[in-house]
Amino acid sequence: MAILSVVGAVVAAGVVTAFVLRGGGTAGTATIGTSSQTQPTAPTESAASSNPSGSSSPSSSPSSSPSSSPSPISAATPVPGLPHSAPIGDQVLLASRVANGAEGLFQLDTVSGQVGAPVLSGTPGPQFPVLSQDRGSIIYVQAGTNTLRTAAVDGTADRLLFDTPPADCQNYFRPAWNPVDQTELALVCTTTGGSSALNLVGVDGTERGPVSTGLATIDDVAFSPDGKSLAYWGSGSQGAGGGRIYVQGTAGGAPVPITDPGTGNDADPVFSPDGSHIVFRRAAGTDAAGGPTSRLYVVNADGTGEPTPLTDGTAVDQDPIYSPDGTQVAFKSNRPNAAGTNDNQIWVVPADGSASPRELGVGTPGVADGAPAWGHR
Repeated sequence: MAILSVVGAVVAAGVVTAFVLRGGGTAGTATIGTSSQTQPTAPTESAASSNPSGSSSPSSSPSSSPSSSPSPISAATPVPGLPHSAPIGDQVLLASRVANGAEGLFQLDTVSGQVGAPVLSGTPGPQFPVLSQDRGSIIYVQAGTNTLRTAAVDGTADRLLFDTPPADCQNYFRPAWNPVDQTELALVCTTTGGSSALNLVGVDGTERGPVSTGLATIDDVAFSPDGKSLAYWGSGSQGAGGGRIYVQGTAGGAPVPITDPGTGNDADPVFSPDGSHIVFRRAAGTDAAGGPTSRLYVVNADGTGEPTPLTDGTAVDQDPIYSPDGTQVAFKSNRPNAAGTNDNQIWVVPADGSASPRELGVGTPGVADGAPAWGHR
């Protein structure tokens, strides 16, 4: 979820305050997982998924980008104006880790479990990365200085993303990156009145228009794979730490509730790559020591049927993200790890729940701090 994590603490849901400040970048090193895919010489049409929700679903809404917006940039094409390097392979995810008192952004190979060298060497507090669809660029939140930044996926050419946030955007959360039109982000801001506002913006900071949710607080925004809908959690109360999961078309219309947690809270929604499902986190109760727990669930993207549990609810499982092929889900958890502690680590579980979660980075010093980036969000 789009909040600054505190190592060892339970993260419910909240704000990543990101006041826009200027700052320099530092080149980094990436050591694992470069992709063998080649870059096309011209944009190609993105293969959007079929509508997962039927004709009445918000995902059937047309794009909301006005005619004055730049032409969409294909998912297979580097985003003009953003730092870019050789894409990482589909088996590699990015995650923040704290080791020896320093936080860094690392590549983790989900097949071998290997942790690579820091991607952003010397850059303090890189958290909550999102990957471009071609996997060659990243946008991330920088803790401490609280800025939104961009870099090539190998850590080079790190810089401020844009200078000016949307109007009345006092602070903003982790963005979602349109997987079809790579020039577009969905960005949640806090207004001067303390409520949440959802805006579509260009990667250059140009405003493309608001998406009216009618809710006081929203967070954890994620795009559908066809770029026409957004998922997020929302609540009618300011300052809420979670709520129901909603899906809403980017062209507007009322948000459609997908879950009903009762007296609890849902958060961290993200679409499967085919658009048919949404994985999310739900508060599960307490553990043997009286601490809170949360469980991952999968629900049909149109809200039909009951959510299916993906993890056991004995720990704080949160921040899920699908693999690019949709067969696995990575997440952060404080479940007992190979080192015999409850420090947060990144885990991977089959998306159908057919096997137990598997820990990444076993034997490597460090604690996971922030949500992993793997497939699109």
